[in-house]
Amino acid sequence: MKEKIIAIFLACLLLAACSDPKQAKLPADVSKWSEDKRLMEAVGKLDESDRKLFGGYAARQVVASTFGGSKVVADSTLGDALKTQQVWIEAKAAEAEKQKALAEQVKQQQLVALKEMNGTLTASLLKLKLNPADYKNKQYSEYFSIEVALHNNTTEALSGVKGTVVLSDMFGDPIKRIGLTNDIQIDPDQTYIYSGTMDYNQFQAADKKLAASDTEKMKFEWVPDTYIFTSGKKQTMPK
Repeated sequence: MKEKIIAIFLACLLLAACSDPKQAKLPADVSKWSEDKRLMEAVGKLDESDRKLFGGYAARQVVASTFGGSKVVADSTLGDALKTQQVWIEAKAAEAEKQKALAEQVKQQQLVALKEMNGTLTASLLKLKLNPADYKNKQYSEYFSIEVALHNNTTEALSGVKGTVVLSDMFGDPIKRIGLTNDIQIDPDQTYIYSGTMDYNQFQAADKKLAASDTEKMKFEWVPDTYIFTSGKKQTMPK
């Protein structure tokens, strides 16, 4: 009698195990999953959160198989898939937090560097003009001429200055960004007038807008990149 009770108990346990949808086996071939009746029935028995987990796992497996990724591990179950997907989600969330923290760290470093570099050098737009072609000086088409005042606010001489001139309309919308590099020494508390030219392209919307803009209403911004002092000391904007 005792043996019969034990046998019935074991049979009940086996039946309970078989009824657990998470014990359903996953075919090694991902393309066969949707055709596997038992697997689909098991997925249908999952709660909504687990179905979403499996959907994400299945999508990743389909992509992996498309690009020749490894097949599903032999004897993997639906439960194994759910655990794997949950671990992947948590890892992605952790990586996103790390990236967010790094971005915030760089942002803070940039703010500190910007304050320091703005204290080192003051830049101001003096002139921006569209000029006609000047064949005598080998300017074979219309061109812009620009002058920017660079003032060294420190007690050390600057041997090199690199940055970007940003010209925006009166609403603050950028029109054009111009890289500026100057290797003429700027002594302490002195101002150097940088003069340069740039081609005018009538087919570029930015150039056409710049040519038509009122320089009196235009906004000028100087974005520092690298300052080099004659002593060899550098100030750089974190990337």
